[in-house]
Amino acid sequence: MNNITQLNSQRPDPVSSSDLTNWGGQDVSAQVFPEFKGKVGNEIVDEVEDLIDEWVFLTPQDRTLLTLWIGHANAFRWFRFTPCLGITAGDAECGKSQALLTCRMLTNNSLWIGDASGASFFTQTQHGDKAVFLDEMQDMIGSKDSKTLLAALKTGRQSNGYVTRVDTSNGRNVRRFATHAAVGFDGIGVDRKVDSQMHTRTHWIAMRKAFTCEQRELLDERFEEERFADVGSRYFKWIIQNEQEIKSYKTDDLPKFIVNRGRQKWLPLFAIANLLGGKWIAHLEELAADDTALEELNDGTQALLALQTINEEWATYSPSKPRDSKIAANDAAELMLNWKDENGVMPYQLFHSGYSPDEKKLIGKDLFGLLRPFGVKTKNNRSRFNPDDRSSGFEWADILDSADRHLPERYRIGAFRQAETPDKEVSYD
Repeated sequence: MNNITQLNSQRPDPVSSSDLTNWGGQDVSAQVFPEFKGKVGNEIVDEVEDLIDEWVFLTPQDRTLLTLWIGHANAFRWFRFTPCLGITAGDAECGKSQALLTCRMLTNNSLWIGDASGASFFTQTQHGDKAVFLDEMQDMIGSKDSKTLLAALKTGRQSNGYVTRVDTSNGRNVRRFATHAAVGFDGIGVDRKVDSQMHTRTHWIAMRKAFTCEQRELLDERFEEERFADVGSRYFKWIIQNEQEIKSYKTDDLPKFIVNRGRQKWLPLFAIANLLGGKWIAHLEELAADDTALEELNDGTQALLALQTINEEWATYSPSKPRDSKIAANDAAELMLNWKDENGVMPYQLFHSGYSPDEKKLIGKDLFGLLRPFGVKTKNNRSRFNPDDRSSGFEWADILDSADRHLPERYRIGAFRQAETPDKEVSYD
């Protein structure tokens, strides 16, 4: 027998034309844990963390985040707001997909989707009871349907979130589809591909490449499914046992430095950590503090920061002219040309694209658009130095109040003071 004959004899019979092929695909089914009958103690949370550590290389703080986010994903319907989990990396082979798979295998009623359209997403989430894990999401949000998917992801952060579609099968009827779901996703650089709104609604973990001594075994769910289901079902039972305590945790119980939208994002995790105390609270507070410190400036808040600095250092920016209670838009823009950001760059010298310096620089007209979203508008109030001067200008009281309210914590200097104008009184009330 020659080599080719021997090789062919070892192959299985080829598929015949009479064999059926399921060209319609298969239904997507969720992973559901078997019900655990006994009572579960707090030690299960450590067991979950140890299982994560066995398969995923993370810092202790990120293990805490992953462990508690999984707990929240098992009961996300208890919360009005459901933060996403984003696992990102700067390079391939950092273990992001294995980290996401580990989360999925510990989450009850969960789906694993490798290529989701907006329609397939809200078809799965319309019952409001699923956790969805999206692998390599950077490819999904680069597709033509990404606008629909991102809209579903954003609206799904709220318990009453939904998208609408027009049904033309019997006239024209608007139908709505619920999008509320716990969502985890991963992707190289995916944190740079979502917009700022989605970014602030997500808990992020940046994966690092492991040295040889730090590498974990490759996770094969076929062999580990039973073990994960055992730990996951007991973690799920522990969450259910503590339903009332978790639900009773309020935003007022959060650390005071967590404010605004951050309270929505961190509340579910602190609600679970509050049952455990110790390192669980300490690690979350570290992560939340770092998250608050990393809040970035946008065009509008950078303008507020520049004007706040100019007000505080008026003698440097305008040594020959005293500071009034208001400032004309053109005068403010002129002073902002000399303001430097943290990197020593003068951004308002190059605010526009153009050929000449005059074409590039910020002008008074630009400030109207930058400050209007914060409620800062020009007014015709009296000048501090000349009661007859009713010329148009931005009130410093309005600018500094908006700076105190909207700048990230690290930039706030408590600059707001009672306005020194006889026309108005401004307070924080």
